[in-house]
Amino acid sequence: MEFPLDLPAETRTTLTGAQVTAMQLALDDFLPLDVKPHDGATDVEHCLYRRESYEVIASPGPEGVTFVRVTLRPDVCEKQNIIMDMEATYAIDVEGRRILARQR
Repeated sequence: MEFPLDLPAETRTTLTGAQVTAMQLALDDFLPLDVKPHDGATDVEHCLYRRESYEVIASPGPEGVTFVRVTLRPDVCEKQNIIMDMEATYAIDVEGRRILARQR
């Protein structure tokens, strides 16, 4: 693997430490890394267990709270037989490293 000297400005994304922390806490709750599909799971079910199948959006809130929304990306996983409410919104206390509330 050869690393670039600098990451290209036109394609990079910059996130604050607070955003990354909030996103990680939300994802660990929404889809823990150690959770795996059951034996005999369909291709769609396998897709639903991959974090890259989701979009994660963070937005600062009041008093150090960060809101995080996790939603299934519309362009992944076959749409047939998918429960389309595969999303959640979190209120995260970044400094305390805890989830204050979850809305599914």
